[in-house]
Amino acid sequence: MAYFRKRGNKWYFTIEIGDGNNRKRKEMAGGRTKAEAEAAYARALVSLDVNGGAFLEPTKMTVDDFAGEFLADHAKNVHANTIKSYRSIYTHHIAPVIGSLKLRDIRARTLQNILNDKKEAGLSRSTVSSIHAVIKIMFTYASDFCEYIDKNPAQNLHIPKYTEPPKVVHSFTPDQVAEIFAAFPRGHQYFLPLAISYHTGARFGECCAITWQDVDFEAMEISINKTVIVEDKKLKIQDVPKSSHSFRIVPFGHKLLEILKREKRRQAVQKLAGSGPKDNLVVHGKNGKMMGPDGIRHFNEYCKKFGDGLSFHSMRHTHATMLLEAGEDLELVSKRLGHSSLNTTAKTYSHVLENRKAKSRELLDSVL
Repeated sequence: MAYFRKRGNKWYFTIEIGDGNNRKRKEMAGGRTKAEAEAAYARALVSLDVNGGAFLEPTKMTVDDFAGEFLADHAKNVHANTIKSYRSIYTHHIAPVIGSLKLRDIRARTLQNILNDKKEAGLSRSTVSSIHAVIKIMFTYASDFCEYIDKNPAQNLHIPKYTEPPKVVHSFTPDQVAEIFAAFPRGHQYFLPLAISYHTGARFGECCAITWQDVDFEAMEISINKTVIVEDKKLKIQDVPKSSHSFRIVPFGHKLLEILKREKRRQAVQKLAGSGPKDNLVVHGKNGKMMGPDGIRHFNEYCKKFGDGLSFHSMRHTHATMLLEAGEDLELVSKRLGHSSLNTTAKTYSHVLENRKAKSRELLDSVL
């Protein structure tokens, strides 16, 4: 049982460390209030769990020690894909440089050098931005929440300046789309996710997570509210799409309505015969089970015949490009795609918007 007491201006807590005859109590400073001491005690318990019962004092803690505690504690508050990304970034880009150093010895220049060196090594701005984000959240947690260090060395870090050209998205031509659906027709495991993405702009994982309850046949809308991820080498449905901004209701047309109605009838007949899927998912793999990233690998290989940069995700870009070229409002397209901001959509499809400007000029010359 935890014991708390106030001495002078600080609150202290006791924690039991060690096993058997080596078990002993240690008193630690917890903060200026009892609430802060209780929070410090909770973090100490996490440290014990992460380090196999060995309590590490903040002054002796290495960055690797802290990262283990941070990732274990943070995993309770974020989605599995997020913590998986944090762990990968830390393991490959941060730990090799500062993992063995004492947490209290890390300075802002050390962290800024990591970002600068990664840029010099040829990493893209998006990758360096991800490293920057993980460093900031880690050291903010260490200083502001855990109070293991007095000052946050990541507070004023900046991403090195890049002059790389804007990212070009790749979409399929109408002829390529026709060829794709001829190669993977109705009945093929790729047909449904391809059709859904083509008609709604949904990501592959989102397509695979759609259930029949998410499809409103009368309103002709699909609710995008989850995605399929890989966790511990197993497929799992995450109850959030790519991010909280990705929750959306996407209207669809009569072509997809006919495709979905026909598929629902087919699955209903299979279930009556005792051979249909056991779940309520719309999309299934060849074995009738949930489809995941590995399930679409062959299609991505197939896309290489059309040129570099094309994959299943290009169906999403094709959907957006076709709508924008047809004159659809940028804000509506942004909402269909589940982008976090209108600026994201504008940057991603800037080439399409530039083409629309040229058409507007031609229109001006013809009507004025």
